[in-house]
Amino acid sequence: MDSDFVARLEKEARKRRARIGIGIKGGDQGIVTEIGAASEFAEIVIVGDPGFPSSLEQIVTEDPALTLVDLLAQGKIDGAVRGNVSATRVMKYLAKTFDLKVRRLSILVLPGWSFFLAPVGIDEGDSISDRLDFAVKGSQYVESMGIIPRVSILSGGRMEDLGRSDKIDRSLAEGELVAKLAYDAGVKAVHRSILIERCRGDDLIVAPDGISGNLIFRTLMLLSGAKGLGAPVIMDKVFVDSSRARKDFVGPIMLASALVGMKER
Repeated sequence: MDSDFVARLEKEARKRRARIGIGIKGGDQGIVTEIGAASEFAEIVIVGDPGFPSSLEQIVTEDPALTLVDLLAQGKIDGAVRGNVSATRVMKYLAKTFDLKVRRLSILVLPGWSFFLAPVGIDEGDSISDRLDFAVKGSQYVESMGIIPRVSILSGGRMEDLGRSDKIDRSLAEGELVAKLAYDAGVKAVHRSILIERCRGDDLIVAPDGISGNLIFRTLMLLSGAKGLGAPVIMDKVFVDSSRARKDFVGPIMLASALVGMKER
């Protein structure tokens, strides 16, 4: 995706200003101030107890993870952002409430290029079928945003590394298979092996598993200064995951509001 992608999201978010709930359990005044900075993009509802006064609407609850999902299911908010509540708790309840297997697509923004990355959950993407789902369903999700995606499938070595170890051989074979099956399903998928540098310009990158995907995400966002907009869950409703390591939640709130607007069209 080109550099105009984020600008288009911001324009959509300002136009829609959806009612977005964000889960907050404790924190500091800085978190509240940063959340308020996203008011240009959404009507914000703090779900939980930020521990500090705020002019934003608040729904005080001892269990913001569950309350946030309930509000989304009941249609009392248009979309949700995880905020700083437990990922394990909120994702388990989200899966149970909406009867789905949670699959997230993280959006990362680099100079001149934005892309989706998956899997990013450490317990995701361990099987061929899982990664194929990320490639196919992820591609469909990206396409719903008006983009015909180019998809890169990564694995654990170069093709000439065959024979160096059983683990590498298996990873390469699985990468080839996922790319072929995704291509047969109508996805513009290519197996890039371990050469992540050749993915630049593509729209969706599928890592060999959730651990390596999470490491790619953390390396780019927390060490290299890439901007992260959050990780929308592939589902009909809008739920955007957000790392607790974030310094602010403006990006995820903006993204959630924009996705609500896009889904309504």
